[in-house]
Amino acid sequence: MAATAAATSSSASAKGTPASLGLCRYFFVAFLLASSVVVTAQQGQRTNARQGSGVAGFGASNSAPTIKIPQGTLVGREVFISRTQRVVQFLGIPYAQPPIRQLRFAPPMTDPLPSWNGMRNASMFGPSCPQVTSRRKLHDRLFMRLLPSDMPDPGLSEDCLFLNIYVPDGNRPAEGWPVMVWFHGGDFNGGTPAIWDASIFVTKQKVLVVTVAYRLNILGFFTSTDAESPGNYGMLDQVAALDWIGRNIESFDGSPNNIIIYGHSAGAISVGLHMMSPLSRGKFHKAIAMSGDAINSVRTAQDEMSVVDQVADKFGCYRKTADLMECLRNVDVDILVRESAFIETWGPIVDAETSNSTEGPFLPRHPRTELNDAEDLYAVPFIAGFTNNEQALAFIESIGSSNVDGRLPPSQFETMIRDESAAAVVAPDENSTCELRPELVSEAVLFFYKPHPFNRDQKILRDRYLDLQTEKNYAAGLTLLAAKVANHPSKVPAYVYRFDYRARTQAVTRDVPEWAGVPHMFELPFVFGLPYSVSTTIQWNNADKKMADVVMAMFSTFARTSNPSIPTVKWEAFSDRMPGILLIEQRSLDMSNPNQVDYKALAFWNEYYPTVLEAATNNCCNTTSAAETLSSSLGACAVTVSLAALRLLTVRHFV
Repeated sequence: MAATAAATSSSASAKGTPASLGLCRYFFVAFLLASSVVVTAQQGQRTNARQGSGVAGFGASNSAPTIKIPQGTLVGREVFISRTQRVVQFLGIPYAQPPIRQLRFAPPMTDPLPSWNGMRNASMFGPSCPQVTSRRKLHDRLFMRLLPSDMPDPGLSEDCLFLNIYVPDGNRPAEGWPVMVWFHGGDFNGGTPAIWDASIFVTKQKVLVVTVAYRLNILGFFTSTDAESPGNYGMLDQVAALDWIGRNIESFDGSPNNIIIYGHSAGAISVGLHMMSPLSRGKFHKAIAMSGDAINSVRTAQDEMSVVDQVADKFGCYRKTADLMECLRNVDVDILVRESAFIETWGPIVDAETSNSTEGPFLPRHPRTELNDAEDLYAVPFIAGFTNNEQALAFIESIGSSNVDGRLPPSQFETMIRDESAAAVVAPDENSTCELRPELVSEAVLFFYKPHPFNRDQKILRDRYLDLQTEKNYAAGLTLLAAKVANHPSKVPAYVYRFDYRARTQAVTRDVPEWAGVPHMFELPFVFGLPYSVSTTIQWNNADKKMADVVMAMFSTFARTSNPSIPTVKWEAFSDRMPGILLIEQRSLDMSNPNQVDYKALAFWNEYYPTVLEAATNNCCNTTSAAETLSSSLGACAVTVSLAALRLLTVRHFV
C-alpha cells in the first residue's frame, strides 16, 4: 500500500481527482531550486558503505546511494548542482500509514509503519496532500513566475504522509550533521514540501534538511468538538514526523541530538505551537519561526461549533457525531476538500476537551495561557522574524491593481480599521447575551494608528494601515514569544530579525511597487539560496547572491552553535530589557535602535489591545443556566468574560 507509493508518485492520486484540485503545475514547481546541471546517479543495488556512515554508495558514480532503515531499503539519488558540488536526496519516505478510510480524521498511525521488501525507489516525491490549488494568493502568483515551469508534478493523494531528506556531501562531523526540519506554509489550507528544494542550502552550508508533508484543510484540522474527532491531525502528523526523524536520522548521518525545526507562515505557527505542546517536548533542540504568529492564531473547540454545523449541512450528514464522521469518511476526497474550501479558518485548536489520545492533547491550553506559565513553554534557542511589509500584496489585491500607488482615502482608512476591529468583537458563545462595545476597540486602534495631527495624505494613510497589519499579525506575537523564551528560567537565547532587503534582481520585484517594500514570502529566496539557481532564465544580481550567502550562513551557524552571528554580522540576543532586532537591509545588517522599530506598537498589541478587547465584551452572561441564583450567575459571567478574552485575541490570519 504505502510501501510503493513513492515509486508511483507521478500517477498516484485519490480516486477521481478533478482538474480543479489538481495538479496545478505552477503551484508545485513554485520553488523547486534545482540547478540546470542535474545529474542523477544510475540506479543500482551496490552499497560500498563508508566507514562510520549510514549513507552507502557515495563514492560510487555508477551506483545510487542506498540506506537500510527498519522499514526496508531506500534507493535515493545524487544530484550535482555544479561540477564539484552534490547533494544526496531520499524522497517520498513514508512516516505513517496512509490516512485513508477509517484513518481519515484520526491521528496518524505509526505502529506499524509502512514497510517493504527489496529496494524502494526514493528518487521521487510522494504525492502532496489534497488541496484546492486555484485559491492561490497574489504573493504566491508573483513568486511562481520566477521559477521553472517544466518540473515534474508529484500529484495529489490522500496517501500523502511522506518526508524528504537532503544529505550534504563530504565527511560528516563526529556528532553528525545538524538536522533542519522544514514545515511549509500555505495557511493550513495548501502547500507541499515538493516545492522547497533544499539542495543549494544543504550543499553550501553542510546541514541536513528534512521537508515534511502534513494533512491540510478539512482533512488536517476538522474537529467534531468532541473525542470522536478531536482535530489537529496536521499537527499530530508533524509530531509523528519528528518521532520518525529522531529514530532514523542517524542512519542518514544526521544528529538526533541537534534537530532544528523551522518554518514560514503556517509553518512558523506550527513551530511556535510545538514549543508549547507537551507532545513535541524533547523532540527538537532549536527553532526558527518566520512570518507566522502562533500566539494569536489558535481557536477553541467552541469556536468550531458553527463550522461543524456548516459541514454537516454541506454534505448532507446527520449532526450526531458518530453518524457525521462516518458520513464524512465516505465522501469522495476531492469533493470533500473542494466543497469545504468556503471555510477559510482551518487550523490548530485548543484540544484539551476533545483529545482522545492516550498521550493527551496536542495543545491543552490557549497559547497566551501557556506563555504565562514558564513550565508549559519548551524554551529552546529561538529565531523569530518578519518582513517590513508583510501584507502589502494582500492589500494590493484588496484595493485593485489600478490603484498603483495604493492610495488610501481617509474615509476608507477609517472604515477598514473599524470593520476589522468590529469583526474581532464577538459574543463568547451562541448562548450568551452581551453588551458588545466594538467601538472601544476601533477607537483605540484608530487613535494609535491615525497620524497626529491628522494628515490626509493618502500615501501616509496607506503606510500606517500596512504598519498595522505587519505589527498586529506578525511582529507583535513573534517578539512576544521571543521575549518569553529569553526570560525563561532555562536561560536559552532568542534572536529577532526584520527583513528589509529588497531584491535587486528586476524579475523579482517587477510587479512589486517600491512602496510595498518586502512583502510576505519575499525573504525566502535568500533562505533557500534561489539566487544560485541557474535552472531559470532569470539572471540574479550579484548583490542578491551575497545576501543569500549571509542569510544561509546565519541560519546554519545557528543550527550548529545556537548563535546566528557570523564574522561579518554580530547578531545580539533579544530580551524585553534589550529588545534589539537585527535589521537586514540594503546596505548593511545592524541591530535596531528605537527610531527604526516601533516598539510602542508591539506593546500596544501585546499589552493594551487584549485589555480593550476584554472591555468590549463586558457584561456577557451565559443564559443557559436560568435556574442559577443571581450571585452564581454573576460568577459564571466573570468566567465567561475571561474565556471570551482569550478567544477574541484570535484573529485568524494564516498566509
